[in-house]
Amino acid sequence: MPHLSAPAPPRSPSRSGPRRTVLVAIAAVAAVLAVVFVLFAARSSTNGSTAASPAAGGAAPAQAAGAFTARTLDGAGVDVPGSRPSALFFYSVECGACGPGAQSLAQVQKAVGAKANFVAVNVNPGDTAGDISGFLRDNHAEGLALIKDTDAHLLQAYQVNQLSTALILNASGQVVYRAVDPNAAQIQSELAKAGAR
Repeated sequence: MPHLSAPAPPRSPSRSGPRRTVLVAIAAVAAVLAVVFVLFAARSSTNGSTAASPAAGGAAPAQAAGAFTARTLDGAGVDVPGSRPSALFFYSVECGACGPGAQSLAQVQKAVGAKANFVAVNVNPGDTAGDISGFLRDNHAEGLALIKDTDAHLLQAYQVNQLSTALILNASGQVVYRAVDPNAAQIQSELAKAGAR
């Protein structure tokens, strides 16, 4: 007796609205992270040596990774490392989970003030200046300094492999804390430990 299978249910018509936009955004973020991983792997294999992880206890100073100057929306420069601790937040505009992290960083900046540097690091080469300022405005984070990591230099230097990652650097540029989606209380506590009192 032949085996008959139940007919497949009829397919619902394809929806191309918000669902497709989310899928495209996820694919874009995955592509950016894949490129970063490939670049990092290629660079590591050509170096022939292994560098200490910036998150490790004897972390390499940021100068070894490359110091940088971020800019606020009004053009003021923020040097990292500088004379005080720094909080870095890695994001892209398409990352839906990154908004709360930017908000947390901005909340801590309002509480801590000039005792620390606060920098939003955009990692998507496709995000425009308008996209970035809109993201910061929408998340009440306009006061953060920003830098666009178009060549993935900072991603590689700090071994960041996930969006919505926050790093705390002490004044020497050493990474003393790393977390994905930390809340404002965690960020403020870690900055205090790093010397932002």
